[in-house]
Amino acid sequence: MTLNIFFFLLVSHVLGDAIFTSYRLAVLKRSQRLSDQVLGISYHTSVHALFAGLLLLMLDRLWLKGALLVLAIHFGIDFLRCRVEMRLFGPGRIHVKRSELIAWISGNSGDQEKMHMSKLWPWFLIHLMDQGAHLGSLYGIALVV
Repeated sequence: MTLNIFFFLLVSHVLGDAIFTSYRLAVLKRSQRLSDQVLGISYHTSVHALFAGLLLLMLDRLWLKGALLVLAIHFGIDFLRCRVEMRLFGPGRIHVKRSELIAWISGNSGDQEKMHMSKLWPWFLIHLMDQGAHLGSLYGIALVV
C-alpha cells in the first residue's frame, strides 16, 4: 500500500510542478521581496497539497494529514531552493527556463554561452538535490499516511 500512496503523491507532484505552474509563478517564488516570495511559494505548495489531498482521499487514506505534510515540507524545500538560486543567479529570474532546457537537449539552444555545461552544473546540482528531497519527503509521507 505504501508504494500505491507514494505513486499517487508522485502524480500530485508532477501535476503541481509540471502542469499547474507557470513562468510567472516561478519568477514570483524568486522575488527579491520576501512577502512576494512567500506568497508565490505558498500558492505553489497549496496546489501540491490540494492534489495530494484529493488523490489520498481517493485511496481512503489520511488525506488531510498527508496534504498538510506535503504543504509544509514542500514549502521548506522550495523556500530553500529559491534562496540558493537567488544567491547564485540573482533574484526575480529563472536561470534555465523549461523551453531553454528543451532547446538545449534537442540541440537548438539559442544561448550557447549560458547553456554551456560549465555554467549549467550548479543549476543541475540544485535541481537534482531539490527533486531528491521532494521524492524522499513523498516517500516519508507515504509511510506516515
